[in-house]
Amino acid sequence: MRDIGLRVAAAMLVLGLGACDGGKKAETEGAKPPAASGAVTPVPLPTGPNFPVPAATINAWIAAGDTAAIRGHAWSLWQAMAAPSGQRFNGQELPIWETWAGPNDVFPQNQAAVAAGTNGTTLEARLAKPRVIRNFAAPLQFHHSKGVKLGALGTFGNSDVTADNKFNPQAAAFIDAPQKGPGGATYAYYTQAGLTKLNASWPAGTTPQNRGINEFPVEAIELKPVFGTVKATGLTVQPLWQGPAGSTNPTNPTIRTWTTCMLVSPHGTGPVRPATPAEIASVSTAGTACKTFQWTPLSNLYAVRLTASEAKSLAAASGKTVAEGDYAVLLAMHVNTKEIPFWTWQTFWWQPGGDTPNNFPGSKQGQPAGLGGPWNNYAACTAYSQTTTPTSSTMQVCFNPYLETDPSIPAGITSNCMSCHGVAVVGNSQPYPANYNKPIAFFTDPTYFSTTVTHTDFSWAVATSP
Repeated sequence: MRDIGLRVAAAMLVLGLGACDGGKKAETEGAKPPAASGAVTPVPLPTGPNFPVPAATINAWIAAGDTAAIRGHAWSLWQAMAAPSGQRFNGQELPIWETWAGPNDVFPQNQAAVAAGTNGTTLEARLAKPRVIRNFAAPLQFHHSKGVKLGALGTFGNSDVTADNKFNPQAAAFIDAPQKGPGGATYAYYTQAGLTKLNASWPAGTTPQNRGINEFPVEAIELKPVFGTVKATGLTVQPLWQGPAGSTNPTNPTIRTWTTCMLVSPHGTGPVRPATPAEIASVSTAGTACKTFQWTPLSNLYAVRLTASEAKSLAAASGKTVAEGDYAVLLAMHVNTKEIPFWTWQTFWWQPGGDTPNNFPGSKQGQPAGLGGPWNNYAACTAYSQTTTPTSSTMQVCFNPYLETDPSIPAGITSNCMSCHGVAVVGNSQPYPANYNKPIAFFTDPTYFSTTVTHTDFSWAVATSP
């Protein structure tokens, strides 16, 4: 069901001209976003033969098990999003994806302020103002159970990282627009109140399959970038994923159990190399499982120098000491596009040097020749279907080492993006698949879908709106 309406068309025109599980308000209840700083105009991803790709083409890749074509598409998205945007923040030019709307833009936290016009009554008005560019928060995956309040930081194995959400102009305009639903009424997808109203409005006899929000437009993209920190001086220890075997806990190989560690230099240059004894002696490895050490310059990561307010926000979200002038570094990113009805799914993580043993769960293979640094230091895996081919009984495994290795996520290292996001609903439901032994029948499996829930087109961002 899709009825975007005239308001979305108008919003798309403004945004297109430059007016954005995986999104929502700050993902921890204790972390507050930094003060707004700097007006940044969202830049749409250029459309062309590589985006959006016709659904028939992508579905043909899936049917044929054409992994090379699927990975090629994932890398083309990564390269396009990394292109310079022409927009600047804190003295640094941003890649296209960093200009996109964040959770504070799409899901405004202070609805009273929005109604009063002090925070911008429309998405376009909010995006036209100086705004929060990076919303650092504890990843939602670490506390996905419905109704569970967060405890102290540190109860989650991957608490060192923070996550944001980004929405390209088409996705942001869709969520912001009033959407038609049961009875011809309109419903707000950017508030839990609007979604609760929708969930209660389905006529008696509406099947679970038909209890769903309108579909996103095919050009929609949702992101979940994941950040760590690097100090402005000295060397910073950053554990490096080398597969479950490179962890002291192969079952739940969280970041702090990884035995290979990078020593990141904020000012050095040169290739990745073994760290010297003096370099190793200069750092503290408390709270890590580091046994093997390599050295790398900061330039091998996408890194941004933090403003004072950003440093405060990142410290609150991560529980680490962070100061103005330190760096937020991109460690991982989920990328979801609506080019096919069940979305495309690709995830990227920092992998300088060689690939992981056995290329698990992915690799840097198939990168475009023109993909430059630091973006060519990231590996990828894809999950455009739950199984390796539509007729296969072999489940697709695709997870992000910085997110799904957390022990609060059931069967994280055998998971795949599509199965997880396919169970995103409004209402009481099992929040995550207990395992990934077989495909989920989307919208009909009674474990996840019933006449008391509304599925949200694979978007945890919408399902968990404030």
